[in-house]
Amino acid sequence: MKKGHHECDAELIGRYFDGEISQEEYDSISRHLKDCPSCQKILQDNQAISTLFRDSLEREVSQASFAALETRVLDRIREKENPWRERLTKLLFSNKLLIPATAVAALILFFAIQRAPTTVPDPSAIIEAFSGEVSSVIIIETPKSRQTIIWYKESS
Repeated sequence: MKKGHHECDAELIGRYFDGEISQEEYDSISRHLKDCPSCQKILQDNQAISTLFRDSLEREVSQASFAALETRVLDRIREKENPWRERLTKLLFSNKLLIPATAVAALILFFAIQRAPTTVPDPSAIIEAFSGEVSSVIIIETPKSRQTIIWYKESS
C-alpha cells in the first residue's frame, strides 16, 4: 500500500486513537495501520500511555477520602455565605481598621475639647521706667515665672 504523508503523522494517529477524526479519515488510517509498523508503534504508545494514566487515576480515586473533600468544600461554601453583618463586624474589629480609627478619634477629641485660653497674669511690679526725648524703656517682672520683660518704645 502506498503511504500518504498525512497518514504517518503522529498527531493524526493520536487524533485517530482519541476518535477526533471523520469516518473517512478513520477508514483510511485503519487501512494504513495494517501495513505500517511505525504507525502501529505510535498507536501502541498511545494505548500504553492511556492505560497507564487510567490505572493511575483509578488507583488515586479509590484511595481518595471524599468525606474529607466534601467537608472542605462545604466549609468554603459556608464561608462565602457569611452574612454581611458578620463580615463587617470582623472588618471593624480587625487591627487593620481599629488602630487607625482609634488614632483619628483621639485627634478629633484632642482638638474638639474646649480649653480655657491661657492668660498671662498682670505684672507684679514695674521695676523701673525711663522716659526721654527719643525713647521710653519699662522693665516689668511677672509674678509666677519671675521673668523680666524689657519694653522699649522709640518716639517718633
